[in-house]
Amino acid sequence: MHTCPRCETKQANVVSKSPVEGAWKIYLCDVCLFTWRSSEPETITNPEKYPGPFKVNPKDVSLATHVPPVPPRS
Repeated sequence: MHTCPRCETKQANVVSKSPVEGAWKIYLCDVCLFTWRSSEPETITNPEKYPGPFKVNPKDVSLATHVPPVPPRS
């Protein structure tokens, strides 16, 4: 398990790897559903450097029940 940069839980897992060995990995947080690639800048991958205004409290995730609808295709 890895630490999620957005909610700081230790419940993120590798969900995909680059076809080129070691180029990048994609992680998915099981709590807040944030995804990120290991090759992104530290402001995205490092919990200590992730922007504060975009942080999520793991306790609030279950309260976020409103999901915007997907607009119809035209």
